[in-house]
Amino acid sequence: MYSLGSGSSGNAFLVRTARTTLLIDCGVAARACTAALKELTPDCRVDAILISHEHVDHVRALIPVLRRTECNVVTTRGTRAQLRLDCGYTEVVSGGRFTSGDIDVTFIGVAHDAAEPCGFILESAGTTAAIFTDLGHVSAAVLDALRAADIIVLESNYDTGMLRRGRYPQHLKRRITGSHGHLSNDDCASALAATAGRASAIWLAHLSENNNLPEIAQEAVGTALRVNGLSTPATPLPRFARQDLNQPPAIVSQGRLVF
Repeated sequence: MYSLGSGSSGNAFLVRTARTTLLIDCGVAARACTAALKELTPDCRVDAILISHEHVDHVRALIPVLRRTECNVVTTRGTRAQLRLDCGYTEVVSGGRFTSGDIDVTFIGVAHDAAEPCGFILESAGTTAAIFTDLGHVSAAVLDALRAADIIVLESNYDTGMLRRGRYPQHLKRRITGSHGHLSNDDCASALAATAGRASAIWLAHLSENNNLPEIAQEAVGTALRVNGLSTPATPLPRFARQDLNQPPAIVSQGRLVF
């Protein structure tokens, strides 16, 4: 499983087994998606594209990728209506399941200011991954998903102090901190401290370019994990670079990932 980029500029994940290839969101540049498919998948084959919600940082490259792969899009009815898709489409409701080859996916509804947003639980060959990149608060269903996951990808969007002191207008600050906005570092830390006992890898997603720093997010979450007796490192995902989520996590030094 790979992150192709994570942040306000774009989000996408590539999940591949010996039999199945899925894209989860297509928010990074089309060139980055195409390059990843060429390098990581046989014949650039994609079995399905799963879309979490309609915001541009999750669908920027969707149309170019569809032209190249002609695969099926799997998403909720509300998201499809916003995207006005004219292509092969499978509708999934919150709590519903979708199976492609040897990967089972459960769609989990989340609180975000989009039509019908969701996160994902992926299960294959005894491994479970949970991916939640945009949500204003952590529901009971999300907590349950995190508890069951071997690999966790969870939003850690902003540092509260940086956002408060920053130059964003008040209406945008209220949107970000609202119940259907984004998770702060502290929100993420609290959720992971309560649920991440099983996880062997924790990745922090969708860090704000203006209101967060990788080392601040990592320290906030890492401290909460250690206080609760958990030793699994929590590592910010790179904003633009590709990251193999099965590789050992990195540490952060002066805003840069160090392996």
